[in-house]
Amino acid sequence: MEITITALKGVPLLEIRGEIDHNNCGALETALGEVLDHGTTVVLLDLSRVTYIDSGGICVLLAGLRRIRDHGWLGVMGPNHNVRRILEIVGLVADPGFQVFADRSEAEAALPETASVETIPPANVTPEGDRT
Repeated sequence: MEITITALKGVPLLEIRGEIDHNNCGALETALGEVLDHGTTVVLLDLSRVTYIDSGGICVLLAGLRRIRDHGWLGVMGPNHNVRRILEIVGLVADPGFQVFADRSEAEAALPETASVETIPPANVTPEGDRT
């Protein structure tokens, strides 16, 4: 799995590529935690290049949602059919603090004009959770 942290309209965007599983979900936990530590009210995850997610990845998403739910929302964009189905089965799609977007343009349209977020420098996160 590869994670790149960028921004979309000033909102932190974690672009994820590959499989999210128990072996590497710590890197996602680190990256998401770092973004949430900056006090953002919205976080986006681009899942369009994620081919698989297991319960380890779902646990990271649930933990992130718990942290942001009271003051914002967590959004994912572009999940494939199988990933979206897992999100539905575990109830994330029904949670008002969790948004699913078909693609980047749909997510961008839902973003606030000015995001409440400190600028986070772009970075890559290794499977071990280290920033590069």
